[in-house]
Amino acid sequence: MSKRGQSSSMSYKDKANLHFVEQEEPAFIKAMKAKMGYKEPAKLEDKFDDEAGPADFDDDETDLMRMKEEDRPQVVVLNEETDLTKEELSKELEAKKKEEGDKLIAEGKITFKKPVKRVGNDADEEAEKKKKKNEPAPKVQKGLLSFGDDEEEED
Repeated sequence: MSKRGQSSSMSYKDKANLHFVEQEEPAFIKAMKAKMGYKEPAKLEDKFDDEAGPADFDDDETDLMRMKEEDRPQVVVLNEETDLTKEELSKELEAKKKEEGDKLIAEGKITFKKPVKRVGNDADEEAEKKKKKNEPAPKVQKGLLSFGDDEEEED
């Protein structure tokens, strides 16, 4: 009987002679990926490509846009005709952010924003409280052992 027919593990020589040969994907898989819009994951070579680094974002306007309000430098207006006030600066920065957002949308990149908290109506809250009061309390069977009774009695 040959060694390959047995269920024993491979020897060192057999393991050393194994090699992987990468082949091109079949046409039907390429077609499916194209239909789905599949993008290949990043490879090791991609990490070494030159990307937009901190040097590209070195101008003052982008620094100001990315800073928190309290971390920005203090605005001092010496000449009212030429200098920007704090309000004008905030308007300019908002316009730049909006322009940058529109640019991302045009490129097809999706950006997610924090959802705005809703202000609840008092009538809705009162209706929910009434519904909860009208519901019958769950029946507690006293004959069964329960270790949570002490906690309920304290409330």
